[in-house]
Amino acid sequence: MDAVGADVIPDQNYQIWLSRGIGTNSNGVAYGPGYTYQYPPNGAAGYLTGTVQRFDKLPETAPEGAIYRVQGDESSGFTSYYLKRTGGVWDETLLPGMANAVNPRTMPHALISNADGSFTFAPFSWAPRRVGDTSMNPNPGFIGRPIRKVFFYQNRLAFLYDENCAMSVVGDFGNFWRMSQLDYLESDVIDMAATSTRVSKLMDATTHNDGILLTSDQTQFTLTNGELGVTAASLAIRPTTNYTVNTKAGLAPLGSEIYFAVERNGHAMIREYTRLSGSDATTAADVTAHCPRYIPGGVNEIIPADDLSALFVLTDGAPNKVFVYQFYWTSADEKTQAAWHEWEFAEGSKIVSGAYLKGYLYLVISRDDGLHLERVDLQPGAHPSETANQIHLDRRASVQGTYLPAEDRTEFLLPYAPNRSTFRLVRGDGFVNRRETLIDPETYEWVAARVVSVSGDERIAPVIIGENYVFSFEFSTLYVRTQRAEAITTGRTQLITMTVNFQRTAYFKTEVSPHGFNSTVEEILPAKLAEFSGKTLGSESLKLNVPAYHSGSYRFQIYGQNTSARIRISNDTHVSSTFVSAEWEAQYHNRSRAS
Repeated sequence: MDAVGADVIPDQNYQIWLSRGIGTNSNGVAYGPGYTYQYPPNGAAGYLTGTVQRFDKLPETAPEGAIYRVQGDESSGFTSYYLKRTGGVWDETLLPGMANAVNPRTMPHALISNADGSFTFAPFSWAPRRVGDTSMNPNPGFIGRPIRKVFFYQNRLAFLYDENCAMSVVGDFGNFWRMSQLDYLESDVIDMAATSTRVSKLMDATTHNDGILLTSDQTQFTLTNGELGVTAASLAIRPTTNYTVNTKAGLAPLGSEIYFAVERNGHAMIREYTRLSGSDATTAADVTAHCPRYIPGGVNEIIPADDLSALFVLTDGAPNKVFVYQFYWTSADEKTQAAWHEWEFAEGSKIVSGAYLKGYLYLVISRDDGLHLERVDLQPGAHPSETANQIHLDRRASVQGTYLPAEDRTEFLLPYAPNRSTFRLVRGDGFVNRRETLIDPETYEWVAARVVSVSGDERIAPVIIGENYVFSFEFSTLYVRTQRAEAITTGRTQLITMTVNFQRTAYFKTEVSPHGFNSTVEEILPAKLAEFSGKTLGSESLKLNVPAYHSGSYRFQIYGQNTSARIRISNDTHVSSTFVSAEWEAQYHNRSRAS
């Protein structure tokens, strides 16, 4: 941040003012309510009417506007201060001629939500110093240093810089100065350092338990206050743990947990702070312990989704992927699910950033044709407004076609330039007898990067556009378990069959490799399953007729050892598939020898 300067004058039309009433000084410079400081004229540095030893030595006949320095004695702890004659009384003021204004252009800016739904982004109205001098009311510690984190705590605006945490005056978020030269008020600004035997530059902070969790790259601290509230005498920053943290990704709070990344040997570990059974967090569990080489190194963002009990991890090691962690707590100290999976976007794309809000994951994605803001609808049962079922297409949108009678073709203007090899057009429910059917990709003719035409009249209703992708799920190694749910890793487990239970599903594939290779693939149309054989009838009808959705189960053979067999379910079409559970049969044999 730039140093304070006397020539930095707040601009009422440029800065954001959160207070409703704005006063002005005699020169018309705007300040917040109660801001009585006026910048001295040029060349007025050191302008003092006089100096006295004690308050009772001030002249009774001093003129209006006179400024005196009171040296102080034992009654004031030999603290010197400045007084100004205003309206016949003496008010605290500051030494004239100093640099007192914070440069708003180099400070954190404010984003304000307007009544019409728009937003205003502009510099904030930072208060100037109003009393004292650089000795008794020094510049805020963050002046001239980078601010690494901005957060709120107990009605104070807080900044992290170097090894310190600075907090504003209570309720006055732009004020980082002392309010009195003689007394330290409980509502005054607070600036404290984290004490540790290591160099601990504070990088991030988030609410945790009954205080704030702070972290440097190697040490974590807790900031808490006692019964006296948030005051300099009651606040404390104490070291708690010593984990090496990926400070670029920072801390991600989710419910009562906090997640952070740790880099190791080209891969990333995600750790979880949590309060178990009411105890303070002193350890952070590794939630990637069961898949230690799953997430490539270079994690740059961790996005929490509290209502979904999920995390989304972005990493430079796989810039076109989102790694998703989903978990489920059955009690305050028992987690029964901790699963990872990934979403892979088009090759060459890069996910720049993301945020989760009310059931949607918003992603900023850099693609060949520019930077795009896209969102993923994660609400249960979500589907396009044009259809009654989910459509499996990436970059999905709705467009209306224009019919060209002379050519007997329908032309579509697209909102982006898609990948032509994976681009698909799907009819919406407005097509009645052809709802949710695929317009044959072999009829696509590209007029321009964002214009495609197809044969026939396809203007009856909007169509759904997007890029085809493969949805797949591969089962992890299946183990026979004890009554305590512990996996039995000795002996031999020979898998025989597996049954998957599905709901409102129109298509999927099973891919089984009993020995880890040479997979056997079966295409499944649930609505076309034969009643007795369980085999598929007429898979090609998916391309010709309206998709038929069905709920039920499908049983298929494995005949392979659990540690080598690979079992995969996939769907490379535009129709949806939803799986709710799976069951498996196996023969277990364990040889034992008597000693």
